[in-house]
Amino acid sequence: MIREVSMSQFTSAQFASASASGTDWRDTSKAVLEKLQEARPANGPHNFGFLYISDYLAEDAASILNLFRSVLNIENWVGCTGVGICGNGVEYIDQPAISAMICHFDESDFCVFPLAGPDMALPGRNVRSWLEHNDPMLVYIHADPQAKTDPSHTLQQLDTLTGGYVTGGVSSARTKHVQFAGNAVEGSVTGVVFSQDIPVATALSQGCTPIGNAHTITRGAENIIWELDGEKAVTVFENDLRIMAMKKIDRDPDHIVLDSEVLENAEAVPEEFKSLFKGEIHAAFPVSQSDQNDLLVRSITGLDPREGSLSVGQSVSTGESVIFVHRDEETLEKDLCAMLMGLRERVKRQTGTFAPKGALYVSCLARAFSDKG
Repeated sequence: MIREVSMSQFTSAQFASASASGTDWRDTSKAVLEKLQEARPANGPHNFGFLYISDYLAEDAASILNLFRSVLNIENWVGCTGVGICGNGVEYIDQPAISAMICHFDESDFCVFPLAGPDMALPGRNVRSWLEHNDPMLVYIHADPQAKTDPSHTLQQLDTLTGGYVTGGVSSARTKHVQFAGNAVEGSVTGVVFSQDIPVATALSQGCTPIGNAHTITRGAENIIWELDGEKAVTVFENDLRIMAMKKIDRDPDHIVLDSEVLENAEAVPEEFKSLFKGEIHAAFPVSQSDQNDLLVRSITGLDPREGSLSVGQSVSTGESVIFVHRDEETLEKDLCAMLMGLRERVKRQTGTFAPKGALYVSCLARAFSDKG
């Protein structure tokens, strides 16, 4: 039985999107395909598609791709599995679901590539030939985080090979990770290269606010930071936390005494101090070549008071910069709104108008299980 209440649809001149949830891959696919067929004109020119499926349908990924190709007569598809996926004004978590967007581009303005094999070999002859005649604007990718080869190395090679702006995301699944590009594949990096004749604007929202100034890693290797600005990393981290606390409650946290009941029961925390216990603290690294001051946010995975070191979910090296940031519901909403407003103003400034025809939203996996998507 189709869950009609959770279906969504969007249509513009060159783009049409639809999403739905269901009981299995067949009825979910049927619901989405009917909406897409309804949205596109008869024998419409659409020749490219983005296809995202929930991990509940991962085992049927190849069947879904073949069905969409056959019904819509669109050969070129990119996409992947996700623990959570979204459509126009709706999200799907913990259920069979599909979200798709079909588009029309000149055939010469894009090139789909799969990176075949566990060695993550660079794109084949077709991509290299395409690059000889086109100036790439955007490289939109999907990566398997469980691949035998670290995808980050492949992405660096892609950046060097194409010279385009590389963006996208990693697949997520509680079963197998699947990407779409030519076929349904696993253990790979896949995607599409767009030429400069397809105007695209990108923006990043991390939902975070800095709690202090940027710091220089003066001693660090692998995923461990021992020193920041010549001091023990833990000492610098504690100082930033103290600054954040003083801004929130206008008091030095060292002068606050909480009894054991408060430490064991969150409900017992005085109202004036509750803001100190909300949200998360992360380490953020500036994104190279970004003109929007974008940050790569990573978890703080460990802290060693004895040696004064911090462990983070990112390889680091001496000389890099890091900023400690705070994320909660308020910062999530504020940063997302600011990102969208900034994107609109930037596009209007560059083109004189803001009239988007289609959009893709790539979200952090953790947001599938929070109050803010």
